Amino acid sequence: MDTSGLKELINKGEGISIEFKASQEELTQSGFETVVAFLNTIGGYIFLGVSDNGTIIGVDEDSASTIKTNFANSMNNDEKINPSMPLMLQEAYIDSKLVLYVYIPESSEVHKLNSKYIYIRTEEGDKDITNNQYALKKLYVRKSGDHFEDKVYHDLTIDDFDMDTVAYAKKLSILNDEHSNWKNLSNEDILKTFYKQDSTTGEYGYTNAALLLFGKSESITNKISWYKVDVLKRFNDLERYDDRFTCEDNLIKSYDEIIKYILDKIDQPFYLSPNGVTYNAVNVVVRELVSNVLIHRDFLDATGTQILLYRDRIEVSNPNNPKTYKDVEMNDLEPFSKNPIIAKTFRKIGYADELGSGFEKIENACATYFKSTPVVKDKEVFKTVVYLKSDFTQSKELIENKEKIINYIEINGSINNEQCRIITNLGKTQSTNILNELLSESKIYRHGSGKATYYEFKE
Repeated sequence: MDTSGLKELINKGEGISIEFKASQEELTQSGFETVVAFLNTIGGYIFLGVSDNGTIIGVDEDSASTIKTNFANSMNNDEKINPSMPLMLQEAYIDSKLVLYVYIPESSEVHKLNSKYIYIRTEEGDKDITNNQYALKKLYVRKSGDHFEDKVYHDLTIDDFDMDTVAYAKKLSILNDEHSNWKNLSNEDILKTFYKQDSTTGEYGYTNAALLLFGKSESITNKISWYKVDVLKRFNDLERYDDRFTCEDNLIKSYDEIIKYILDKIDQPFYLSPNGVTYNAVNVVVRELVSNVLIHRDFLDATGTQILLYRDRIEVSNPNNPKTYKDVEMNDLEPFSKNPIIAKTFRKIGYADELGSGFEKIENACATYFKSTPVVKDKEVFKTVVYLKSDFTQSKELIENKEKIINYIEINGSINNEQCRIITNLGKTQSTNILNELLSESKIYRHGSGKATYYEFKE
């Protein structure tokens, strides 16, 4: 990287993938903690000769060669960095001062410092998780490439599953695709498609995906005690809540129950789409948010899933295994499935679309109907905020009356105020107001004057 690129990184300041070390004469222990943290997380740049606030103070030139040699030796020493990762410090003169830097890539393995200490990188800096069994388990699972949904339970039986949910899912799959391969399967046979061999023990059992999708709530709680989704209504009490709904049912039942609760609590104004069709944009956004929060959750993480309902927005927070650790623009969002089997099942029953299309629907609805931009944060908690308030809201009655007028003109060629009053059952002033709105929207055009005024599609 050239000097201007390095300086641009330094100007960004310290963060999840940038670390400054004054280290004018040697790289201290904390520097190697950062090396391990970067290896275990998403990688990053370490700059030596830069203070915490980004001031370039430079490395002592007489010590630079020794610092570089010691660093290279340490990176090749399994007793220092285990497993070793051969890397070298590079030199650059920035503002006439010598800076040493190195890019640490994300590793496919879990690395330890001094064959003992394990660090990960967070927004707060390097975090020692050596004695945190929960964090260690999450790290090893992520590095292995396995999914928590693939975990096999040897002690689950058919009695741990809600067969009504299985039957309901089968029905949905056929409605979604008349050629569904579940069509000729029994409920038990559908569950058997989630019956796998444990790669470690060789034993067979039902997977976490089966349990989460179709399990009875008590069976899920028995295996995943922290599993639940909290929905809080905060219209008046913004610190706590006005109303609360906690859902601990399987994912398929949760989808229906959570959506019903939300839609019962918030306004659903009607909109006219660009082609003049009535559109319930809030309903679309809610369904996509709920689908995403259920199927893309990091179920290994005990952090709770929350859906917060405000008068002007919905905020969704989900346990996450982040890829970028930053705020993400919708057009830069790189979709990936944390639970591909669960996601595939949701698509099969029509509760989700192809990967990434859900956020595309949310973005389009916000841009078209709410004139807002969703906020997406891909961090340890994946957070989405959607603002729903809009000056373009129209009542259902208004939209229906506009459609009556449009349909009348399509059939009869034109309409006047009296005919408008008859088909809408409105007074003269209200009828005139609707016709004027259609005029302002360029849906119809006025001809004639006085009592001879009429309206049609042609200008």
